[in-house]
Amino acid sequence: MNEFKIAATGVSMNYMPQYLAQECGFFKEEGVDVTSYTPTPWVDGLDDINKAEADVLLGGIWVPIMYHNHIKDYVSVAKIASKCPLFIVSREKVDSFSWTAMENKRVLVSGGDGASHYVAALGSAKKGGANVETIRFVHDFSTSMLCELFEGGFGDFIVLQPDVAHSMIARGKGYFYKNLTENDEKIPWSVYYTLPETIAKDQDKFNRFVAGLQKGTTYLLENGGEVCRPIIERFWPHMSVDEGVNTIDTFIKQGMWTPSVKIEERELETWQADLVLGDLIDEPISYNQLVDNKPFEAMKKQGGM
Repeated sequence: MNEFKIAATGVSMNYMPQYLAQECGFFKEEGVDVTSYTPTPWVDGLDDINKAEADVLLGGIWVPIMYHNHIKDYVSVAKIASKCPLFIVSREKVDSFSWTAMENKRVLVSGGDGASHYVAALGSAKKGGANVETIRFVHDFSTSMLCELFEGGFGDFIVLQPDVAHSMIARGKGYFYKNLTENDEKIPWSVYYTLPETIAKDQDKFNRFVAGLQKGTTYLLENGGEVCRPIIERFWPHMSVDEGVNTIDTFIKQGMWTPSVKIEERELETWQADLVLGDLIDEPISYNQLVDNKPFEAMKKQGGM
């Protein structure tokens, strides 16, 4: 049994296919013993994959994109989510949604440990017809601090992870405004990335990992949120299990997880366009420089897809 260690940037509902693959033994069926941990801070996970103390880092593909040709040339072997899983909460109850309603308003964006939340909100607002130059985005602060500020009266909208948004709404501190998972476009929101030499050192282990992940994704799409109950209860004890199941089912309906764990070229193009808009990169990087599909293709040859 090959050990496979994942350094994850956090615990998130959009990582559910991996959690199910671990819970149901799909990885072990493929001959890999998968463990996952969350470094504190999460950027320590970069040191871990650089030293081969972890096999992959699970998080946003914006890191391999921004680090390319500057720090390290990481490659991604599979995706676990194809939609931004964030909710927007409004201070005042609004009868109908419109991106233009956020113009000349202060919008707090959680996720002070990365760029993706702000870029997703910015890109979505622009595509939705808003003049983003007039939206007063506040980001780069910790989620807990922004939540405290919002509940204290600062800001008009706040962008949050679903479980945090549900908690805020349940306590009467805000109103549901928008679920970004509803956006039509797919992006490689969360992926597994590492150094090319790490993959080359044990290609078969990576092939087996991707095969197990694909089994977890397929199982979730075929069975829905009900099979996630024990995982929701364990990882999100502050959240109603029924509410968690409903969130997973909503994610499935809205395309959070696609049938294949392969990172598609069109998805990467879409996300890189948002990163250019957010002034994080000057121009897109070619697909083949950022993605290694050999593990996925090996799984296909063995009839795993």
